[in-house]
Amino acid sequence: AATFATVQIETHLGLDIDQERQLFHDLNNLGKKVEASLALQFDSSNPVNNYIKEVLIDDDSTMPWEIVEKDVTDWSMDTGAIGRKELVSINARLFLNKTNISGATPIQVDNRKEIITTFWSKVVKIKHLGEPGAKSKTIAAQPVVLKALGKLIYDFAFGKKPNDEYLNIILNSIADENKLNFSHDNPIWRYYQLNDDQRIDLGVHKVKGYLPSDDEGYNRDIGHYDSVANTMRFGAKHNDIFPIIGDMVRYLLGLPSRI
Repeated sequence: AATFATVQIETHLGLDIDQERQLFHDLNNLGKKVEASLALQFDSSNPVNNYIKEVLIDDDSTMPWEIVEKDVTDWSMDTGAIGRKELVSINARLFLNKTNISGATPIQVDNRKEIITTFWSKVVKIKHLGEPGAKSKTIAAQPVVLKALGKLIYDFAFGKKPNDEYLNIILNSIADENKLNFSHDNPIWRYYQLNDDQRIDLGVHKVKGYLPSDDEGYNRDIGHYDSVANTMRFGAKHNDIFPIIGDMVRYLLGLPSRI
């Protein structure tokens, strides 16, 4: 049976009461959980997950990137692929403005997928994305940046104050280097690492009007710029960081501030 059976059946004989209790505990509390990316691969009940599989993964014409089950954190091993878990998280922000895709309805997805597919068709044209070593070449290869863009798309397409003009500005600027410079050496990304004089010298002081207060008591550590490697690496607290990156994008594109 082990050569063809897909369900494992166990029988435990001769156990006393204490042993049965221990077995119950072990089976229900010590079992290894399925990794989130693997669970998402087999989940066909969620419409956002189905959109990802059908439009972004199975249809190479929309997103030709390799999809991997675990996001690459070692940039020296970066093949240009994107992790499935991160891809789902970005689409959760696009479709629902949430951190996860739970609660999505087919009607929501059907009504929004045209704009979101347009978004992805623009994103894949960003210079260096999908290439080996992409994370070292463009900040856009870091998922938190795509979450920031996703939040802007949601706000102007599906939010409380939708605005087609602003939505089109973002969509038409994503892959335009002259409008959105996603290079690591763009000083705006390291705004919080600079002092006032440096901000003026580098011409990024005016973005202050778009950003939340950097007074003491607030965490504005969005990442670190390595001047030797010339790389801006954003931190792991994406929910704190992506709104600030979105504010910077608003400033670069001349969109209204959310503050």
